[in-house]
Amino acid sequence: MKITEEAKQTLEKLIEENGAEGLRIQSVSGGCCGPQIGLSLDAAKESDYIQEINDIRVAIDQQVKDLVDEITLDKKDEQFVLVGLDNCC
Repeated sequence: MKITEEAKQTLEKLIEENGAEGLRIQSVSGGCCGPQIGLSLDAAKESDYIQEINDIRVAIDQQVKDLVDEITLDKKDEQFVLVGLDNCC
């Protein structure tokens, strides 16, 4: 996974404002193409895979680890977007 500089700047502000440890990426539900990915400022779970990506601490749920390997977290129009995520529905 990659995090763009614009997304990093916004994440750093959100993490500081919320007193969070970092970003957590997890499965939020199943879809027609498999798990749907959610982003939150929740604390890491014991089973999460932890990485430092562009100086951001990222906890990745084991269920979605393989899905996020090739994606980029970016920010467009005041929203975070996952670029490269397969949208087959």
